[in-house]
Amino acid sequence: MKRAALLALAAALLAGCSTVTVSRNGSTMVNIENSGWYLLNFIPLASGNPAKPNGFSTRLFSKTVTLENNIKMLDKVIEDEGAVAIRDLTSFTIDEHILLILLKRHAYHTSAQLLMEDDMARSSAAGATRVINRKRPSSPDENSTPHTEP
Repeated sequence: MKRAALLALAAALLAGCSTVTVSRNGSTMVNIENSGWYLLNFIPLASGNPAKPNGFSTRLFSKTVTLENNIKMLDKVIEDEGAVAIRDLTSFTIDEHILLILLKRHAYHTSAQLLMEDDMARSSAAGATRVINRKRPSSPDENSTPHTEP
């Protein structure tokens, strides 16, 4: 029984996490965290899976704790929520060392306020940091030249 409890504790400790939280209290705020565990500061053991945030999905032995992955998750939320701009985009990292340099938990945090179309019409859009272009080609081959066989 003690072994099972120790194994469960070790698995919980070494699990990576990828979390996206959207709150709508007057304005739409997005908070993203992606974390992972590293051996000797550079060998990835377990990282959050940015392709499946908020799920119990961990990537083993791959480095997914990057600012680029946080921005990709933010872009997905922007698209899902229908935002046209963002404001107050911030990112920072946190490193927690356990057993000196043996184990390290590394986490990227990213947050932003989403601005919708009606926010842009009001004065609350002052200070928007990014305008999002939602125009997309109607078909994937629209910009490519057709291939014809002789």
